[in-house]
Amino acid sequence: MGKFYIGHLCYKGTDYYGWQKQADVPTIQETLFNTFRELYPLGRIDVKATSRTDRNVHALAQVVKFLLPRRVDAEEVRLKINEALPSNLHFSQLERINKSFKVTYLSLYKEYVYFFSPEKVPFNFVGHIDDPRFDLEKVKEAAKLYCGKHDFTYFQHRSQVGGDMVRNILESKIVKASEIFNEGPFQDYPIYCFFVRGEGFLKQMVRLMMGTLIKCGIGECSLDDIKTALLGKSDDCDYRKPGYIVPGHGLFLKHIEFPEVFSGDQLRRVVDKELYKKCFPQFELWLDDEPQSFDIIDLD
Repeated sequence: MGKFYIGHLCYKGTDYYGWQKQADVPTIQETLFNTFRELYPLGRIDVKATSRTDRNVHALAQVVKFLLPRRVDAEEVRLKINEALPSNLHFSQLERINKSFKVTYLSLYKEYVYFFSPEKVPFNFVGHIDDPRFDLEKVKEAAKLYCGKHDFTYFQHRSQVGGDMVRNILESKIVKASEIFNEGPFQDYPIYCFFVRGEGFLKQMVRLMMGTLIKCGIGECSLDDIKTALLGKSDDCDYRKPGYIVPGHGLFLKHIEFPEVFSGDQLRRVVDKELYKKCFPQFELWLDDEPQSFDIIDLD
């Protein structure tokens, strides 16, 4: 009889065309499936994730549930899988989970971070904002506007959600990267994060939110423009998107929070956040490429 497992998966998204399996291009889901199949050639295999990240988007802690055709000790299978996976994919935590646990529906909230800097820095996942007009304090003020329930019609791209574009953002702010990742490689550089926590997100929503903040910071979008856009569509207003979609390789899925669930007769929290912190790879997956920040501003 097979066994279900759940774990935190870190990956460098620049090598893949997103999470979900597609024809003729490498994806994270397909890479995992093929790796599991090589290790376990007989029996059913299934792979699901809580969030479907886009092309080039990274994950510090994607939550993945998968079925293997054999019962194996969780730590044993984690080590075995990591050895077989490409170096840009790594399970930092793994445990057994009940079949009934719905990894795609039960999350309480998700956290994303987008890295940027007003200077060139030696990290290729940090967007460089090369514009003397950029006003960081104004951007900090603008980021707060996203908090609460809003219609994010103008902050998504072709989301297929049956017309409901309302999302609840629990926290939205601009902070120094070193304040969030105090053990990361950011201590000596002026690197900032757009940090956002929400109950759910639309397609490319975080990237459009970030692009809007940049437009606001360089004076091409006002705070009032953002407030108006967050009202959503109106018969009296043919408003357009105030921002643009920033490149995916500055965006990281940081954390996904789940409620406590019964495991046997014990109530506990799966994919424990504290254990995840102890296993955190400290950006080792992202430091082996040519160290060069990318241009984040779209002036077209």
